[in-house]
Amino acid sequence: MIQPDPELSSHTAHIEQSLNRTARAIEPDEFTGLIGAPGLSVMRSAMDTLKADSLSVWLADKDEEHLVVTHTEPDPEFLGWKQSLDEGLTGFVFASEQCLCENEVYSNAHHSKKADEALGQVTYAMIATPFYIAGNLKGVISCVQLKESANAPNPPGFSARNMNRVRRLSTVIERLVNYRMLTSLLDLEL
Repeated sequence: MIQPDPELSSHTAHIEQSLNRTARAIEPDEFTGLIGAPGLSVMRSAMDTLKADSLSVWLADKDEEHLVVTHTEPDPEFLGWKQSLDEGLTGFVFASEQCLCENEVYSNAHHSKKADEALGQVTYAMIATPFYIAGNLKGVISCVQLKESANAPNPPGFSARNMNRVRRLSTVIERLVNYRMLTSLLDLEL
């Protein structure tokens, strides 16, 4: 069993402060570099398993005024999309720190249709879960199923089980980012 090293444990408070400071300073354009190939692979696998058309990571900007799409599969046009923190279902998930799983999203009055209109699609189903870095709320991970038009057939939708998978994905990505930050802060090459 691994036991805490008393010499290292004496620095725990300082290390936690450094992690928190670093997490707060992460800019949206730095995110993909932090998760690297392993994180991208895990997200692509989750998207395939969920039969989602898109998976996006939204991070709060440093002023915490907007959520910014910092990673998206597979549509690069959505990268950099900004949405006010108090707008749409992703804003609701960020503010409430509660997961959301909803089908027929297009009929929800709180759903922001700006992205749908800009990309020429209709969001049918959405899972969104809070995303943390170093234990602090930093953004939202969302998965969606899309329709080409309002009259197109509905996709199968998402379930509570799917939502739990996205919640676990969020935890895995957080731990990966925490690990990458910690190894960088401690100048470790593992």
